[in-house]
Amino acid sequence: MELANDQGTSFAMSNWKFIDYYQYWVDLYKRPVVSANTLQTYVTSLNHYKAYLADVRIDELTRNRIQRFLNELKLSHETARKDLMHIRSCLRDAVSDGVIPRNPAEGRLQIISNPSLTKGDDQKFMKIADFKKIRDFLLNYQYKMTDVNRLALLIISQTGLRVGECLALKYNDIDFLHQTIRVDESWDSVHEILKEPKTKHACRTIPIPSRVLDILEHWMKYQRQALFAKGITNSDHFVLWTRDNRLPLSKSINVSYHQLQVKMGMEPKFSTHTLRHTLASLMISNPDISLTYVSRYLGHSNTAITQKYYIGLLPEQVEIEAKKVIRVIVE
Repeated sequence: MELANDQGTSFAMSNWKFIDYYQYWVDLYKRPVVSANTLQTYVTSLNHYKAYLADVRIDELTRNRIQRFLNELKLSHETARKDLMHIRSCLRDAVSDGVIPRNPAEGRLQIISNPSLTKGDDQKFMKIADFKKIRDFLLNYQYKMTDVNRLALLIISQTGLRVGECLALKYNDIDFLHQTIRVDESWDSVHEILKEPKTKHACRTIPIPSRVLDILEHWMKYQRQALFAKGITNSDHFVLWTRDNRLPLSKSINVSYHQLQVKMGMEPKFSTHTLRHTLASLMISNPDISLTYVSRYLGHSNTAITQKYYIGLLPEQVEIEAKKVIRVIVE
């Protein structure tokens, strides 16, 4: 024990409850460096651990106990995935710090999710015809100060920006000469702060169609006049600054998108992020656009992320491929 202690082993911490060590780990390794939104995901996981692992010591945490936790969680696939990821990361550092001899969360563990809380592919990718229907409506809409949410939807549908990146856009981010948009900040609607984008690769400059630039140019002139008439100062020159003297909430943009789907005669099952998913899939399905460029356009840290989350068959493509399969079977 003395020799192990000299090598950095902490026997005292090995007797801690897992939830206490996890809280200590979050405060030491995560809180100083992660964003407020990311920190909240660690706090959410802690609440789940408290419900199912409250009395388990860190040195008693076994692989089958972690699997039982995943079996009992009964939440969405993404929630369970994050909980497992946080356990693995925490225990990996516990091994490095000499608290435990090995990480019981490494290796294959099954993520058990509640199907009713987990989005299927039919909620991640719109039909191409529906996407174009939404797009064309937004391109031909006459925007007023009451339509800031819809303008955000237009920008997202034409750029694939994340909602926070869209909300953070300022006048000087739009280059009318070179027809591009610069992305170097993100707006946190929950904490109402500007922050750096999700990763360093999320800082990027992307092309934007001339028709959208025309809409934005007209909008900014109109917005300045409308805000001035109400005595509102948009000192940071936010493109989506509202007549309520603030940026819209990301959740309100999502609500507006659901309302628009109903207006278009569609089932309101798609989130705003679906616009990004669908646009990305359309790009990837085009053989003339490289995967590397699509990854850079979306602001991913590498092409593996693009492949994992965005290479999926759009509904029309599923039908086409299914017909090909039938031809192979019957011929």
